[in-house]
Amino acid sequence: MGVGDGPHHPHRLLCSDSNVDGDRLVVEGYYTKVVTDMAIDWLASDHDDRPFLLILGHKAPHTPYTPEPKYEHIFDDVEVGYPRSAFDLAGKPDWIRQRLDTWHGIYGPIYGYRPEFPDRSAAGVEAFDRFVRSLNATILSVDDSVGRVRRALDDLGVLDDTLIVFAGDNGCFLGEHGMTDKRAMHEPSIRVPMLARYPRLIRPGTVVPEQVLNIDLAPTLVELAGADPLPDVHGRSWLPLLRGDSEGWRRSWFYEYNYEPQFPYTPNVRGVRTDRWKLIRYPHGDGSPDRHKAELYDLVSDPGERRNLIDDPSLAPVVESLRRELDRLMAEAGGTSSQIMPIDEGIKAELPDAAIR
Repeated sequence: MGVGDGPHHPHRLLCSDSNVDGDRLVVEGYYTKVVTDMAIDWLASDHDDRPFLLILGHKAPHTPYTPEPKYEHIFDDVEVGYPRSAFDLAGKPDWIRQRLDTWHGIYGPIYGYRPEFPDRSAAGVEAFDRFVRSLNATILSVDDSVGRVRRALDDLGVLDDTLIVFAGDNGCFLGEHGMTDKRAMHEPSIRVPMLARYPRLIRPGTVVPEQVLNIDLAPTLVELAGADPLPDVHGRSWLPLLRGDSEGWRRSWFYEYNYEPQFPYTPNVRGVRTDRWKLIRYPHGDGSPDRHKAELYDLVSDPGERRNLIDDPSLAPVVESLRRELDRLMAEAGGTSSQIMPIDEGIKAELPDAAIR
């Protein structure tokens, strides 16, 4: 099922699939509810007793945040405010401060919630609060969707024979370090939920502490289905972790982001995360020295990444080890594709083109 993009409500939802012989349909309604209706209708269709795969993607956690009418005011009385880390930028690279007044900063337009910006006034916090409340209100409709799909599987008698995976594609800053959006390598941006239910294999309450990535999902599903492993993929099945076997599991992985002229609010990023440490580098893009100060965090003692340790001389051996590990991981993943990047043109204040906001 292919679903077009667009605002949440009112909404013209364009979808096309073979179930309607290729005809393109326009469906009115709130996106999250409509696409869930379609998913449940498909589940109830005749699958000839064959295994099935349903991928249900929700736009709700993506701007513009337009809650379903029944949830529009549900968080009106909840106080939000800027997080403390938004004001604790000592020792951080300058680009983070420069981002504060931009499209992806807490003093910027906040995706249209604040018409006049930059706004560092106390009154300007209310726009940020509306932004955060609206995001959380839209996610309540996603919760409803998950519950409806679960009930549909139960009604069909296949709930416990179905692996249900709830996951996201990226995190989202809600003011941490003075940021909104994603792209940067700090924890709110890179951490995503991954919850799974399959009682034949997963005991309720199971927590897997190892670092699992979104690239691991496809190999997991393939192994669970008993199919041949996928060739030339970077991820790996996490089924052994559910059986208590973590032998040889990754202890590090690398992150990359390339500067986008359309969204000039985040530099080139190349970084490595281990079970304890995170090193973030900001290459210029032309082979010259990095454009911005690096960041080093001890995620065990400082999970909120409040203290940049890159200038601590006693940690120089740690930094060097992480640099070597970053180079190794990038080479292992494909080498040149991770090395080639655009030129970092700097943090800019202009808004992105209206067509791509």
